[in-house]
Amino acid sequence: MMLKKVVLTASAVALMGLSSVSAEAGKIGYIDVKSSVENTRAYQNGLHHLETLKSEKLKELRALKSKIDQAEKDILSQSMAMSPQRLSQKQAALKDLRKSAARKQQDAQEELVAEKNVLDQKVVSRFYKIAKQYGKDHDFDLIFPKSNMIYASDALDITPEITKLLDQKK
Repeated sequence: MMLKKVVLTASAVALMGLSSVSAEAGKIGYIDVKSSVENTRAYQNGLHHLETLKSEKLKELRALKSKIDQAEKDILSQSMAMSPQRLSQKQAALKDLRKSAARKQQDAQEELVAEKNVLDQKVVSRFYKIAKQYGKDHDFDLIFPKSNMIYASDALDITPEITKLLDQKK
């Protein structure tokens, strides 16, 4: 929250400073960061990898759920024929199986979130390097993220150019 306030304040100060600069003094552009990043091949490939990983984790969890369901059925169907001690052992084993499933589910969720964060960090890091270099190479004085703009002419949008560069450079 504090970072957002700092970014907004810095943007406002920069924009106020622009009002004192003549229109011919600088070149300004903006980028839709989210769109630029999400439309790159690297990001799409990363999302595909995440979907594959998610499918694998779901398959494992479904198999474990099936095992739990079968254990529950076995206990229900055989409980009358079992000794109290054997029933207690089966119930304890079922409880352990449920705990294991809950842990695996939590681990899977944490792994997917971590993988997504790595993907985001990697692509966004490249994005900022490329955007900065593009600004220097094309003599921009300011490049803003679209999210900080209330209004800007479409002519100032350099998102497609940055997206192309993200896909070209490695």
